[in-house]
Amino acid sequence: MSGRYLSALMIGAVLAAFTSTAFAYSGGVKGACRADYKRFCSAHAIDDPGLRRCMDKAGRSLSKACVAALVNTGEVSKARATQRWGHSF
Repeated sequence: MSGRYLSALMIGAVLAAFTSTAFAYSGGVKGACRADYKRFCSAHAIDDPGLRRCMDKAGRSLSKACVAALVNTGEVSKARATQRWGHSF
């Protein structure tokens, strides 16, 4: 599998984890969450229903950059990031 294809697959999986509808995501979210997907949930395919649960479970461990990007784009609420995941802004 080529590196470019694998990167696109990882980005897609992270984005799929946080939304049930498909639409364009910012480059900031794609870049900010790439390592988090690879670290915590790469065992899940994009269309795997367990991916969303995996990323939510990893929420406390997600990088601040990823969480901030998700909150700033409205993919995750600030309340969820602070109350459930324990991130502060």
